[in-house]
Amino acid sequence: MAFTAKNKVSFLDGSIPKPSSIDPSISAWTQCNTMVLSWILNSISAEIANSVIFIDSAAAMCSDLQERFSQSNGPRVFQLQKKIFVLAQGNNSVSAYYTQLKRLWDELLSFRSVSNCSCGGSKVLVEHHHQEYVFHFLMGLNESFANIRSQILLIDPLPPINKVFSLVIQEERQRELCASSSFVHDTTALLTKTDPSSSNSYPKQSHFRIPRPLCSHCGLLGHTIEKFYQLHGYPPGYKPKPRPASAHQVQNLGQLLALLKPHDIPASSPTLASSSAPPQRSYLL
Repeated sequence: MAFTAKNKVSFLDGSIPKPSSIDPSISAWTQCNTMVLSWILNSISAEIANSVIFIDSAAAMCSDLQERFSQSNGPRVFQLQKKIFVLAQGNNSVSAYYTQLKRLWDELLSFRSVSNCSCGGSKVLVEHHHQEYVFHFLMGLNESFANIRSQILLIDPLPPINKVFSLVIQEERQRELCASSSFVHDTTALLTKTDPSSSNSYPKQSHFRIPRPLCSHCGLLGHTIEKFYQLHGYPPGYKPKPRPASAHQVQNLGQLLALLKPHDIPASSPTLASSSAPPQRSYLL
């Protein structure tokens, strides 16, 4: 490509021979030939360059390299065919897989020259090559594209490779769009579930009860041993809260008053009655 762009291919194939020493164009030819020689030497390895360093003609150097390193097309065609048959999408995207296959296919077609004829046979051969191209592309796709692959194979006639690639790449982009939408939906649902401001995140306060403390000394609920005043003493200025009398206490009090009536106490011993009444009342209380 570089030689063609610089219009120096004629120095490689020898179509511009070296002029005689008395020809006025000898200097221009020598200059162009030397430039082409430097391009060739810079494009090959140092070991190969040492073997052709003393060749003074670009055509002779190109012919020497071609005779030594040229090989028949059979082994290369075999390698390309094998790579095409084993090539699969795998973890690559559809675009990367198509690019690899197209590079191998184009190189394979360069070894298959199709002659132009007026009978139309070359057109049929080109269409056959394009069908093989489409089949190889569809066979290498992952099984996740089985649906779109079946739809393409049902089309009659089979579309060209560019149209097939367009359909498959649209399917891939549609899946990426659905996957991103599903990810956003799942993330939103997760944030809503873990949002503290949500009413369903925590139980309602009406159902939440703080357990009452238990005293390890008396075994009663409502206080701990550190605040058991009957054991440690009441603090200064402590005033006990009045408790309403229960029905059982009122009944006991009525029985006590009935026992302490004046006729039950002997008259001869008022002092004994007066002295024994308070202890008995306190005992009954």
